[in-house]
Amino acid sequence: MSSVLYMILATGMFFFQDTYFSLGGMELSLKNPCALAILFLALLNLTATVRLDRLMVLIRHTAVQALPYLIPLVFSSVIWVGTKAESAAVLNGVSMIFPQLLSVLVAAATIYLFGGKGIWYCLGAMCAANLIRVLAVIYTGGPTEFFQEFYTLLITFSQETGPLMLRLETHDLTFAFGPFLLYLLLHWKASPCPGFWLVIVSFFCLVGLKRIAFPALALALLTALLLRRMPDRAARQTAACVSIAMMAVSFLYIAGIRCGLFDYLEAQLGLDTKGRALLFANAAPYYEISFTYMGQGTGFERMVEWLSGAVQTIPLRTQTQIHNDFLRMYLNIGFIGYWVWLWSWLPARLGYWFRQAGKDAGCLFLGICVYCFVLYATDNTIYYPYTVIACTLVPMACGFDIQAQTALERRCAQWSAGADGVGTL
Repeated sequence: MSSVLYMILATGMFFFQDTYFSLGGMELSLKNPCALAILFLALLNLTATVRLDRLMVLIRHTAVQALPYLIPLVFSSVIWVGTKAESAAVLNGVSMIFPQLLSVLVAAATIYLFGGKGIWYCLGAMCAANLIRVLAVIYTGGPTEFFQEFYTLLITFSQETGPLMLRLETHDLTFAFGPFLLYLLLHWKASPCPGFWLVIVSFFCLVGLKRIAFPALALALLTALLLRRMPDRAARQTAACVSIAMMAVSFLYIAGIRCGLFDYLEAQLGLDTKGRALLFANAAPYYEISFTYMGQGTGFERMVEWLSGAVQTIPLRTQTQIHNDFLRMYLNIGFIGYWVWLWSWLPARLGYWFRQAGKDAGCLFLGICVYCFVLYATDNTIYYPYTVIACTLVPMACGFDIQAQTALERRCAQWSAGADGVGTL
């Protein structure tokens, strides 16, 4: 019964991404009630079953995975208090962080309900939601027109996109398939019906084609495969070095942008930056590369129309985005906040997965971080709830059932030892 209810709710959550309703003057996505219903389903299951083995491990996993989303909230709170920000700005910032934390909890709820098999239930719901979208588009546009546009999309590698394909260009869902593909390719033999999943997921990735996702996935897979070939200690040390390098590169990337890197690429080398040179130039007045830069607070990017650089009086959800999540995070939480966030996103969690789940999970998590690194540097991905679910759930599922069983056995042994010592001198 739980599996049926979960599939219905999760499919609705993934399907209703762009369906909104108004509550108290605020525009809310219909996917959020579905996500909250999944949490309620897991809570009901908890009260009925109390799977202590899963619960003990999930509490740690969830806390670690939520860390990069809590850090911006803490630093933004300090900024809001220090600048006496208006309630609209605070509510705007919290409304951006809340879906991230909700996504982490949905991933944890999925694992609690189904253990390591939760990855396939979640992936199945994503595929079902995408299938409904595809069938709806085929019904309205006709199969002939659909496949003609799909063929054009593939042969031009999304340079030419028809109206039907535009309706299926859901960036968040497309990016969210990446961590699942990475898990599937790294754990091919241990996956149920891997060929089936590869064909289905590949089709949906191509239907919602985002070109940057392919080099991101290839680099992530290569990194994870190379690390898995190393001895445990060497893999852990190499992963730590890679994470530090990624932190340094991300900051140098921001510094380069502030110094006019994209202006140089466009004006001197003649590269088409797709408008990013203008966007980054308009962002320049709002931040500086300095230890004393404190940040503007999460959600500030919604207060600026980046094509013009003009500050808005109210936050807007639909204006042009910055297309650089590293710059966005630095802009929002400042120099110190940015480095603390980087630590929580990479070294802190990477070390945790190597310690708690072993080399396979550590290599997988680093691969996911490499995948996200490419997306963060080129797109607006960090606040995508479906991508957050995928990036949270996939490492959680890696070896989870064995971890839960081991944790329970260890705790039972401790309780037994304690009971044996009761009443003895």
